[in-house]
Amino acid sequence: MSNIVYKDNNLVEASYSLNLSEQRLILIAIIAAREIEKELTSDTILTIHASEYMKQFNLGRQASYEALQSACDNLFERHLNYKAVDPITGKIGIYKSRWVSKVGYVKEEGCVQLIFAPDIIPLFVKLEEKFTRYELKQISPLTSIYAIRLYEFLIKWRSVGKTNEISLDELRNHFGLLSDEYVRMHHFKA
Repeated sequence: MSNIVYKDNNLVEASYSLNLSEQRLILIAIIAAREIEKELTSDTILTIHASEYMKQFNLGRQASYEALQSACDNLFERHLNYKAVDPITGKIGIYKSRWVSKVGYVKEEGCVQLIFAPDIIPLFVKLEEKFTRYELKQISPLTSIYAIRLYEFLIKWRSVGKTNEISLDELRNHFGLLSDEYVRMHHFKA
């Protein structure tokens, strides 16, 4: 398995809230989806084994099984808000989509099987411009969902050499924070 994550910048900038095991599962699934030889469709079942999860994130066997099972529990209900060009008008729209259209944990095999939602697939395959890429090992040691999101948010500006200035409210929105979460700046910095 390659170790490179590719994401359209609209996916990097999307507003969503995933727990750590869900976020890690999505990243491994993105890598797996880009490596399949046939074209990825909204019917393609991806299988992620606990051994892959264990290796990528330096976890024990039992912790990997539990993390994958936990990721399956809520992933179907998770959604994201992202920007995309309306194919009819050519204007930017804000859309809401689920991450997956199907997800399940196969206990006997120690794996997750999932199908990405149709709207999500173009945000990480066949990317030609305005995308971010990084090695999974760069975020593997991170154990905070916000640290991973912040890394992705900043790394997308690597080729430019500087970042755009954004407001704290915009950053909170990208991280999927509710208005009552991390209200004080010292909480946010922690």
